Amino acid sequence: MQIPQSLTHVKQHYSGRPLVQAIQSSQQQQRLGLLAVMATVLVWSAYFISLRSSALSPLSLLELSLFRYVIPGLLLSPLLIKRWQRIRQVPWFYLAGMVIGAGLPFFLGSAVAMGFAPVAHGSTLVPGVAPLFVTAIAVLVYKQPFESFKKLGLSAIGVGVILLLASSWQQVNSQQTFGQLIFLVASFLWAVFTICARQSGLKPLETAAVVTVPNAAMLLIYLISFGSHTWGFTQLPWQALAAQMLVQGLAVGLLASFCYGYAITRLGAELSSALGSLTPVFASMFAYWLFAESLDLLTIIGMISTVLGVIAASGWFKKPVQTISLSRLKE
Repeated sequence: MQIPQSLTHVKQHYSGRPLVQAIQSSQQQQRLGLLAVMATVLVWSAYFISLRSSALSPLSLLELSLFRYVIPGLLLSPLLIKRWQRIRQVPWFYLAGMVIGAGLPFFLGSAVAMGFAPVAHGSTLVPGVAPLFVTAIAVLVYKQPFESFKKLGLSAIGVGVILLLASSWQQVNSQQTFGQLIFLVASFLWAVFTICARQSGLKPLETAAVVTVPNAAMLLIYLISFGSHTWGFTQLPWQALAAQMLVQGLAVGLLASFCYGYAITRLGAELSSALGSLTPVFASMFAYWLFAESLDLLTIIGMISTVLGVIAASGWFKKPVQTISLSRLKE
């Protein structure tokens, strides 16, 4: 079966290694990609604040999941149907990686963990450590070179993670440690989504449709099959309920999905993921303002080390923007 050239798939050349191609983007497209990443960072910050707020509210995980996937899923279902012939040509493992990596396993894990650990840890460990996983997969699976600047950056990330974990160990808080471990699993899932979205060759809204529609369908099937449920939204004022629906459904489900997908197509997976590490800076400031969450010295140093590490590991100061990417592979 012939695959359209607009899609990118796996291809091995004579050496058995994936064929690496740089992203070709104009300076204007690169600037738009950077703006898209910053918009994503702001939405993600609001997302972590929303999760923390929901962890302290009567909303159930089912209700949050419905907000997150059903709202954008219903809006994007016509697009999925219209582009289905194009989408179905993407290898199934990339589609599965997107559905799972940014779907219910990722969301539920993040939401559960937010009930045990503060916003500063979640917003650092999830988008902050994801570049470590992205680079590791790029090196081990796609055989990309492991340059010295990546080694330095990954070492700084490791130090940051240890310091973040040490802040809870120092307080002998097993609940925080449990939450942090779940955050690391969620971070790996997000890295899988980032790579699969990059390699699929799908457009940003197509990627969002692939993620939200199947997860929305699973939620609706579950809701129909097990209809009895205690709804917590009835205990919330309409302002708080509207804020959760706006952040989870429209901002994260549509806006952030589009912006992050666009950034990946213009900047590459590694750089987009690295710039996402700015999320903890904004999220922690919001958490300090809204929830009066304190930041101890180990947490602050860990956040700084993680942010600097992912930026260094991305090669931001080493290579032109258009060469920092996972391989674009053709069959």
